[in-house]
Amino acid sequence: MDAEITREHIRNHAVAVELGDMDAVVLDFTTDLQPQVPQIAQALPRPVTAAEVLSVEIGDTECVALIRYSGDTEEVTIRSRWQEEGGRPVIVAAEPAA
Repeated sequence: MDAEITREHIRNHAVAVELGDMDAVVLDFTTDLQPQVPQIAQALPRPVTAAEVLSVEIGDTECVALIRYSGDTEEVTIRSRWQEEGGRPVIVAAEPAA
């Protein structure tokens, strides 16, 4: 995976979540996971008022990102695994970080 492209894509994903651009958010998931995005999104604060990329660990075929999403009264950190699909990074798994 190209580290710079992947980091930029993850930053853009965090901004899309913060802005509520669900069309862009859904496209960041692998096609198999796209139907599950509404269920995954239930873990997020409502509304999301800020998103901060805490870390991005780049591997050869996969990377792991930690993104903290904040709302008015709560925050949650999501761990997402990204792989390249169709020439671009996509989320293959996402869950609240312990």
